[in-house]
Amino acid sequence: MDFEFLTDVTGEPLAKCDVESEYFGDWLSHDIGADTEAVTNLLTAIEKLLARQQMEFEYTGKIYHLMIADDEVELFLNNTELNHSEFDVDLAEGPVSGCGLMDFANLLENWLAFIR
Repeated sequence: MDFEFLTDVTGEPLAKCDVESEYFGDWLSHDIGADTEAVTNLLTAIEKLLARQQMEFEYTGKIYHLMIADDEVELFLNNTELNHSEFDVDLAEGPVSGCGLMDFANLLENWLAFIR
């Protein structure tokens, strides 16, 4: 997963991810933002998943719902009826994006370093 981080004109952090993962950038920018505690909690959950101390993990934000199970990360809109204005896609009941657990952990670690 390719990504870059920048700040907007108000100083808020923004994440931009490649086309296949663009929803993860939106999720980081709008559901997580500069909340270092949320990122730390997500990274702790990933450690537990990798150590098989936990089988799955879910995180519900303002816009998205994140599910991690079987080394896969899936991102869903909280309300699949909502047509998210930034992305013009047909949103079925399934995930809007997904990636592997290690790619996701790498994204979170880099985001945490950026927002600190």
